[in-house]
Amino acid sequence: MAVTRVGLVGLTSKKPDGLGPHAWAAFALLPVFLHSPDYELVALCNSSVESARRAIEAYGLSSSVKAYGNHEDIAKDPDVDMVVISVGVGKHFEIAKPALLKGKKVFVEWPLGASTEEAETLTALAREKNIKTIVGVQARADPLVLKVREIIESGKLGRITSSNALGSSSGLPSHFWFNGMDYYLDIKSGGNLYHIYFAHFLDSFTYVLGDFETLQSDLKTEITEIPVMRDDGSLTEPLQKNTPDHVLVQGRLKSGAVASIAYRWCYLQEAVGNVGIRWIISGTEGELEITADQGQWQMNSPDRKLKLKLRGKPEEDVDFSVSDAGFVQTMGSFGQNSGRILNAFARGDQAVYADFSSAVQTHKLLDEILKKSGHES
Repeated sequence: MAVTRVGLVGLTSKKPDGLGPHAWAAFALLPVFLHSPDYELVALCNSSVESARRAIEAYGLSSSVKAYGNHEDIAKDPDVDMVVISVGVGKHFEIAKPALLKGKKVFVEWPLGASTEEAETLTALAREKNIKTIVGVQARADPLVLKVREIIESGKLGRITSSNALGSSSGLPSHFWFNGMDYYLDIKSGGNLYHIYFAHFLDSFTYVLGDFETLQSDLKTEITEIPVMRDDGSLTEPLQKNTPDHVLVQGRLKSGAVASIAYRWCYLQEAVGNVGIRWIISGTEGELEITADQGQWQMNSPDRKLKLKLRGKPEEDVDFSVSDAGFVQTMGSFGQNSGRILNAFARGDQAVYADFSSAVQTHKLLDEILKKSGHES
């Protein structure tokens, strides 16, 4: 199998020390392209050639890695097979389109576009040119999610009758926000608490159980102002926030099961029992319970648990550990699921990663939830 030569957009020279701007490219993507036998990093693109060169130096990359300051140039490079985009969602469309026009494979972090219209346009272009695409909804390859899907498809639970999920934003701070990520506070940005944090879980929910047939929703913005923490640790004056932090969705799935999802804003990262998500799936023969700690859903938290209770049998803890590719084992939990979806992409295993077409369906569902709630978008 030929190695895929990667051009990465969005790796800056400022090494992050936690969540915040630029963290994802450094923690979740770069290790894959440095250590996977299926990929080779051959180019970086930032806002300037100088910025890309600084990143190459900061991470000790090979001198053969090219530096670009314009996404049109990296799209034209004949030595780049795949363009990987890890920047704010507002620039996804303008960076992805030239790459598609040049026939490159394209990886875009979730969300695919700042709007469903952008996502649909990119999807149509990829389909027209028969280009392989992948979107970073990493939890589709998470061993826990795959085990849940396996149990349901095996019929152990019988016919699925209902599913209820109670989640929270406890993986994120509520008393300050990250410098350089103001867009996350604006519902119109397309990249915010609703379109990113909530959407990652929503994508897993429908990936496991199927789409909604009908739904009702109610969204509320509890926190309307929040300060930003500067690099020196001081706080700015509060910024306006209009993205919803409480999301209630209920309805009937296409399978006939009833379903509800309730996400809440959690003050000071203090969810009861350190449980960020509790998800129950009920069938005619038993129930599954999935619990996750206060980390972000797509990040392969080590403190997740899966319990199975079948009719007439004792409750059991389900082992969902897997034997990962060697390079995935060396990555931290922050990025392991990114390694898994890119490993699946290299092998053509589309069952465990989302392409552009699949991502559009999640975009449309998010639009419908907003519309039904009456929340301004």
